[in-house]
Amino acid sequence: MFNDKNVIMSKSNFFKILVFLLSVFNSITAQNQIYVTRTRNADNSVEFKYTKAVPGNYFIEFNIENVSNVNDIVAIKKTYNINLIDDTGTLFKLYPADKEKPINCSYSYICRRGLIKPQVDYAITYLLPFKENKTVTIYESNRFNVRSDIWKNYVVYSKTKDTICSMRKGIVTEIKRNAIDKDGKVVFKTEIVVDHADGTNASYIGLDEKSLSVKVNDPVFPGTHLGVMDDILDNTKNRNFKFNIYYFSNEEVDMVDGEKNVKIIEKSVMPVFYTSEGYQNLITDQNYTVKYKDEILLKEMTPQEKAMYKS
Repeated sequence: MFNDKNVIMSKSNFFKILVFLLSVFNSITAQNQIYVTRTRNADNSVEFKYTKAVPGNYFIEFNIENVSNVNDIVAIKKTYNINLIDDTGTLFKLYPADKEKPINCSYSYICRRGLIKPQVDYAITYLLPFKENKTVTIYESNRFNVRSDIWKNYVVYSKTKDTICSMRKGIVTEIKRNAIDKDGKVVFKTEIVVDHADGTNASYIGLDEKSLSVKVNDPVFPGTHLGVMDDILDNTKNRNFKFNIYYFSNEEVDMVDGEKNVKIIEKSVMPVFYTSEGYQNLITDQNYTVKYKDEILLKEMTPQEKAMYKS
């Protein structure tokens, strides 16, 4: 006999699998453009080097297993989280305990967008991600079981397809289709991720995929047109758009067995925004009017970019 419960469970499982596959695809895409090589030297030391053929900031989660004949083996970590600042470089070097014998080890790695614990530039002022003179009400949303000082999204609800603009200078590093469950159906929210010079990232979620004005690797500046809100409506017939600024951090977590494990987490930056009322930190359920200012627009531009802007 046909069982509705089984159908619901099947849809739920499909949704979870789809989200997982999309997240894996994003990691694989970066990994295919970042290469790690292992070089054995004449003294039997081993160097791990990388080549990055993709713009923007990335870090690598590098796992070492089954290590033998390594000097000071107790100090060897199982996992290394290393920022890839330059296009090429050395990750680290292992030295043999017995110089007459080779080092043996196996390894794996995953490359991810962003930097681990970057030096966040808190002197940067952001613009609200809308056209100048637009008035919006800002709300906050949080992740389940995560404190709001660790992670928060800013949310705007709208009856109209408002124009979305960049908050700060950066490079578009990802355009993602995030699967969400809406009334038992899978729909996709388009997200643009912009990488900033200080290693932070800006996320813009809820754009109409057909309206996008940028593509991956495009530079953007404060006020750059990104697209317009999508047509996905909630139960109150509102569109919702989410934005945030965040970075990656590796935090020690106490495990059940008493061991400590390093976990990569995303941490929100709650920056200062410029509005019609001046420089402000955003407060939930408050109205703000978007304003632009040359000081903010020009702050991170090169001399050539400033000349083009003023011409």
